[in-house]
Amino acid sequence: MNFAFKSSKESLYRIILLIFLTVSFASYGQKMNDGMGGRFPHPVDLRKAVSSFNCGKVESADTAVVKQYLLSAIANLKGSDFSIDFLEGKQSKTGLHYLYRQNYRGKPVYRGTIKINLDKNGSIISLFDNTYRILETPAGEFPDTDDCYDIIKSIYKNDNDIVKIFIEELYFDLGPRLIPASRIELWDKKGNFFELVIDADQMIVYERDMNSYFNNNRIHDVDTPALARVFNPDPLTTAGVIYGAPYEDASDADISQLNMQRQQVTLDVAFENDTFKLESPYCLITDHSIPDVAPVTSLTPDFEFTRSQDGFEDVNAFYHINVYHDYVQQLGFDNIVNYPIWVDTHAMGGADNSNFSAAGSPPRLSFGEGGVDDAEDADVIIHEYGHAISHSAAPGTNSGAERLALDEAIGDYFAASYSKSINSFNWEKMFSWDGHNEFWNGRVVESDKHYPEDLQNNLYKDAELWSSTMMQIMDDIGRERTDEIMIEALHSFATNISMTDAANLVIAADVALNGGGYVAPIRYWMCLRGFIPCNVGVDELAETHFAVINSYGFTARNEQAVIRFNSPQTGLLELTDATGRIIYSEKFSEADELKISPKNVSSGIYLTKVTTQNFSSTYKLMKW
Repeated sequence: MNFAFKSSKESLYRIILLIFLTVSFASYGQKMNDGMGGRFPHPVDLRKAVSSFNCGKVESADTAVVKQYLLSAIANLKGSDFSIDFLEGKQSKTGLHYLYRQNYRGKPVYRGTIKINLDKNGSIISLFDNTYRILETPAGEFPDTDDCYDIIKSIYKNDNDIVKIFIEELYFDLGPRLIPASRIELWDKKGNFFELVIDADQMIVYERDMNSYFNNNRIHDVDTPALARVFNPDPLTTAGVIYGAPYEDASDADISQLNMQRQQVTLDVAFENDTFKLESPYCLITDHSIPDVAPVTSLTPDFEFTRSQDGFEDVNAFYHINVYHDYVQQLGFDNIVNYPIWVDTHAMGGADNSNFSAAGSPPRLSFGEGGVDDAEDADVIIHEYGHAISHSAAPGTNSGAERLALDEAIGDYFAASYSKSINSFNWEKMFSWDGHNEFWNGRVVESDKHYPEDLQNNLYKDAELWSSTMMQIMDDIGRERTDEIMIEALHSFATNISMTDAANLVIAADVALNGGGYVAPIRYWMCLRGFIPCNVGVDELAETHFAVINSYGFTARNEQAVIRFNSPQTGLLELTDATGRIIYSEKFSEADELKISPKNVSSGIYLTKVTTQNFSSTYKLMKW
């Protein structure tokens, strides 16, 4: 790749920005605890989508029909100056999910997107509108293409370091106004994948790392079983110990206590020209990032390595990714990451970080070797693979402060639930082996943070709100049900959604998948964490005269259920078991609410009858 650069003057301010840029893109990944590379989020990242649920129906799920519906229904798209482009379409188990982009006078509007989620009958389950209201043409000129290349040259002195460049003219939101701008997308040989937005004065007005941290190769038709040894999920968890000598990294040394934690497994590998290779239909071990370490191969069906050997990390990542992909398929999602994802376990120039990048074709995972080698810890492997799942389910939507935090949280949840299903020791510690040591602090998935007051605009710290809540839901309804609901909901995710939006999408996914069979525990935890309002209760019945509050707490958590009246009532409360026997009765006078205690109530189904001077009603309660 060669391109001509023209010489130009550079302001001091621009030079400062470029120096900052080259530092900030050094990789602020899953291990950064200061959030978004230590920067305050740009206003464009804090923008919230306008969300609508159960808001109508389209005549057909055909993308052209949906396009015309959106042009007529969304106020910001009215007029001959506006159009929309279809970007992505995905089908989940219960619906169809389409992403469109807003154009103004033939130019895209940066993140001016619309995500519409339909059931298979064309009913609109949810719609997320990120379009801009444009009343007059933004003033100014678009940057000159040569100016874009001057910016690139200021970052890369050698154009051979660049794998791909993409430049497009668009309108960008500076806050008070839209401006003509150019978006530059860059992908380099170190695995950096980022974008810049510049104005006509060559000023960088926005920059973003597009990796998510912590031509397809031919796949052989015949899988061959081979023996291997892996950490499952990591050596501290299986040993039941915390980090410290002799259970420490020790520069990747073959410490006997660590090597003893390896477990023998069987891998399905490829066999070609007398050589066994770590290739499968959904995972390909590669060398796509420095340092140059060739993927391990073998002349026999034997991949049993110790952790001091480079092959161990290759095998460990290959095993866990294939196991997790098979698990997702067993849940019924056969179009999630349905390609051989590239995996380099000796990557990122030796950095203590890892990432998922959608820049390549196919997308790829890169695991660093700083500190504890990242590919030795299943938490890191599945967290990064979680980004791949999210990208596969809802491509082009991982933008916006809370949306980014949700992506980190979902990766943490998938990793923690996977590890806990294998071994529950210290399950609450995220990155159990790679973190919580002298290298970095790791994260947790049992935080008691509450939304929205505990948000810090830090995607990693904010992620703990959602991941902890999903682990609580998982404990109540089981891993497979929770994962199925979460992946189904992921298909409906959009740019700039809030955690409240995500909570409503999870509830909608359960309704679509299970007829709302698990709405009660989901609403219970989402309510307690502040994601959805609790004014009517958690799973609750809202009748004309009263509401039943916290029936799920009564059912599963030994908590009181509450009957709350719209106005003071006088009458009789009766609790009847399945045989018709009245096990509890209470007269009340001018009461605003009644409390039903689960004490001395055995497991079963009960009818709660409320009779007052104004009404009589019966409500079903269950006790597990």
